[in-house]
Formats: sequence, C-alpha cells, structure tokens
Amino acid sequence: MNTKNPFTLQNPFSRFELEGDKALFNWIVTDMIQNGGNLVPSDHWNWNLGSNETELGSQVSEYSDELFEANYSQLQMMLAPWVGGTGMKSIDEVAVAKYEGFLRAIDHLNLLADDIQAHGQSNGWRETDLGSMLDINLITAFTELSLRERVAVCEVGGGYGRLAEVFLSDLWVSVHYVLVDAVPGSLMYSYLYLKSQFPNLRIGSYYNGDIYSENFDCYIMPSWYSHLLPSSSFDISINIESMQEMSQHHVDYYFTLFDRLTKPDGEIYLSNARDYIFRGNWNIPKHWETLFLHNTPRSWSPDHPTHIMRKRNGDFSLERCILEGAFKHQIIAWQQQQLISEQQQHIADRDRICGELQQTITDLTGCQQTGLGLRRFWKIFRRRAKAG
Repeated sequence: MNTKNPFTLQNPFSRFELEGDKALFNWIVTDMIQNGGNLVPSDHWNWNLGSNETELGSQVSEYSDELFEANYSQLQMMLAPWVGGTGMKSIDEVAVAKYEGFLRAIDHLNLLADDIQAHGQSNGWRETDLGSMLDINLITAFTELSLRERVAVCEVGGGYGRLAEVFLSDLWVSVHYVLVDAVPGSLMYSYLYLKSQFPNLRIGSYYNGDIYSENFDCYIMPSWYSHLLPSSSFDISINIESMQEMSQHHVDYYFTLFDRLTKPDGEIYLSNARDYIFRGNWNIPKHWETLFLHNTPRSWSPDHPTHIMRKRNGDFSLERCILEGAFKHQIIAWQQQQLISEQQQHIADRDRICGELQQTITDLTGCQQTGLGLRRFWKIFRRRAKAG
C-alpha cells in the first residue's frame, strides 16, 4: 500500500467551484421518475433539498428550471446537505482539537502532518476532510488490502465523492470504486467532481452512456440499476451519514445489496446517527461479524456509532448484542455529560444575572446616597440593560 505523508488534495481551493450540467441533471431526474420506483429518495433529499421559502415561495413537489437554478446549479449549494454546516467549514483550531487525539491514535497510513491545522489551511481542507482521514484509517485498519493488487469498493450515498477522492488519490496501486446513489444532485456532481479532480483516471457514469465495467477506476450509477453489479465482487461496502436519513425500506434494501455484493470476509463500514431521522430497525444480517462499534469525533449525537463488520459464515448476533450493550454505556455517558454541561451553563447564567442584579442594587444605593434620585438611576439601568 502506498501512502502520502501528509495527504494532499488536488485543486484544493477551487475544487468546489463547479457548475451543474442542466441537461445531465434533467436526464437523471427523468430516469428516476420513470424507473426509480421505491428507491426514489425522500422529499428532503429530492426536490425539497435546500429549498428556501423566502426564495422559492413554498415547498415544491416537482423539479423545475427555477428549482435547478436555486438548489443545484452550483456544487457549493449542496455542500451543507452533504456534509453539514460544520463539515463544510474551513479547518480551524476547534476542528483540529475535536479530531486530533483520535486521529493520531489510528493514523497507521501516516496521512497527518505534524501541524494538522497549518497543513490543512494551506491545502484547502474543510472539517469534512478530517472525517475522510478518520474513515480511510479505520477502513484500512480492518482489511488486508495491502495484499491485493486491486481493491473494489462500493459506497452508497457518497455525495460529491468525498471518500472516493481519498481512495483514488494514489493510496493503492489500483482501485475500482463504485458510487451508488438515488439523489439526482449527487449522481450529477459526483461524476463532475471526480472527473475534474482526476482527469487521467477512468471515471464512468451510467448517465454518460458508459456501460458498467470493472475496468473503470470509478463508476457512478443510480440505485435502481444496482442489480447490474456482480455478486461477491467488492472487498468493502460503505455507507456514511446517509442511511440515517432514509426510510425503513431503503435501509433494508441497501443491507441486502451489501450482503450480495460483498465478498466473503469482506468489510462493511457504516457510520450513521441512529437517533436522527431514521429511527427504525437496523436489520443487520446475522453473519456480519462486528469488529468495531464506537462513537468517533464526527458523532454529533449520543447514538452515532461507526460500525465496522466482516461478512462471515455463522451467526454473530449474540456477540453483536453484547457489543451493543457495551455501546449503550457510551450513550448514557454522553447524555450525562450533556446534562452536566447544561447545568454548568445554567449556573453560569445564574451567576451572571445575580452579578447584574447586585450591580443594580449598588447603583441604586449610590444614587440614593448622592441624591441623584430615581430618574438618574433609571438612565443608568436602561443603559446597562441595552449594553447587555
């Protein structure tokens, strides 16, 4: 396995300056409406993505030229839905403090600079790129990819190609990365983004008229054609931060897909908040063996684990149940710490208010002693209240 120390992005300060392709987008939408069936994404990942009532007047229920211009015409419009408001921020001291301790411990690929913040700022990193360093190190820690000439990866819901970009950046001698998605904006921009970042690689797409082949370095396809992918042909199957926004039938479908596509002893990598939009059943097959189940610096809610599993023969449901029980202690600890933080904030607010009241009493007493009277006191009080 080849590593780059530290990890460097291509076109770091202009990589997100991409315009959408309206004709390509319309083709994807038309195909989704005709053939997407029950794999069509929920409304908030479909036509209501990022809709703003002040701009569009109200929530809409269909695609239009106006909607394309408002929500999809620039890649940067979709960064917040893809990686969140925090994830799209430029890397800073706060982001480094949140991630560094965890990343240093797992960085067996040596992708981190000695000064993460300085390197990240000089290389156009966003906070989401720290998440990529987390994902790539955890994924490779539980595989034997260095023993293989070519690694095959299938990711569902990969957004603009955030993690695919890392896999394709000369870390391995050869990579075959398939992005499966149901969101029109993601199907459009993952192709446009990865083509712009890797002009010398073979980047294919169903909507470029490319017939699927394992010879592509990266191939983008809609979920409703995922049956075209051969069974037991992928070393790693990935979903990060998107099942958490799906419906039960979507999650069940993609678990079945991963089980079909992943090779024996292959890896399944999930990282989702289980206390967010989707609060249904995570019907993990019994023969997926849990290797890692833990919150990470990217976790923004108590029940938000990264779950790494291996497809095996046998029943590993008892072992997973035990590990889930242990993980519940993390959830409880998180919630307790959250309560402590809230109480500390209440105490700080109380102390501040008491201080202000004491100062008001002191001012009132001073006014009485000097004969300034209530009129003078109320001027002081209003001035302080306005300043506060």
